[in-house]
Amino acid sequence: MAEEIREVLNLLNDKLAGLFPYRLELTAPGELKLLEKNARYMKAEQFQNLVENVKKDGNLSSLPLCYREKDGRLRVLSGNHRVMAARKAEVESVLVMVLGEEKDADEQLAIQLSHNAIAGQDDLVILKELWESIKDVQARVYASLDSDTLKALQGIQFAAISEQRLRYKLTNFLFLPEELEDLDNLLKETAVAFAGDEVYLAHLTTFDPFFELITRIKKRCQIKNSAAAFLKLMELARYGLEQYEEALAAQETEQEAGHGMV
Repeated sequence: MAEEIREVLNLLNDKLAGLFPYRLELTAPGELKLLEKNARYMKAEQFQNLVENVKKDGNLSSLPLCYREKDGRLRVLSGNHRVMAARKAEVESVLVMVLGEEKDADEQLAIQLSHNAIAGQDDLVILKELWESIKDVQARVYASLDSDTLKALQGIQFAAISEQRLRYKLTNFLFLPEELEDLDNLLKETAVAFAGDEVYLAHLTTFDPFFELITRIKKRCQIKNSAAAFLKLMELARYGLEQYEEALAAQETEQEAGHGMV
């Protein structure tokens, strides 16, 4: 049976040549060579959930990515935990993707790290909505949310703001180390000065006035670089903060004097 499947895979690989950068191969999990060093880890609870899901499915639901070494063995670049789970679940053979081109050690390591690093984050508000919409107990078990995640979901209120639901614009500025340190100090000073005030998220409509302010500073001070204009804005903000603190101190002095007269 396994040989028949391999023959079919060879025909399929020939058809996919040029369109798909990998070859599909059938192999026993125990024959796959695992990574000696793997930065990606999985908690025992998560791994056991994975093993149970593999047992339930009868095989892997996503394919490991492998590289064929010079000795002919397949080394797993991505999917080490899935392969280990398949072994523990006593799966006889698994389907894997094999890199079709030769890769040097750096390229293999880069692929390994990229597959570990490029992973999305869960929006906990949406995750809670999806989790609570599952009514079947066995389906919830299959979802494999660990205890820490479930505890986090318990504290989520649906009124919370989800990043995915916000319309926002991203602005990047580049600073020299000493400039960044100065900015950090200014933000700390501002936080101390306004420690008693409530803090709100800035509305999207504030982006345009902020951008216009940067543009005005660039024109007024004949500055071409946006980061330099932002530093000038910091300077003005520090001056305004000093004026605010002086006015606040004067107000407190007047209040104390008024109380003394009473």
